[in-house]
Amino acid sequence: MNRSLRLVVAALGVPALSAVAAALVCRPIHDGPLGPQLLIFGLILTTGISAGLPACLTWLTPKNPDD
Repeated sequence: MNRSLRLVVAALGVPALSAVAAALVCRPIHDGPLGPQLLIFGLILTTGISAGLPACLTWLTPKNPDD
């Protein structure tokens, strides 16, 4: 997989997976007040993206200078 395709996959995949995880966690409190739902959703989304971006940068860094 070339570097540009990996960058697109990382740019779309990390926020998408974080949003899915946040939605799954917020599902049980779906009928509750909106404020706590948004807070929890935002915290999980932010945590997922901030943890995923360094992993993506590691994944995108070529192992050899020739790559």
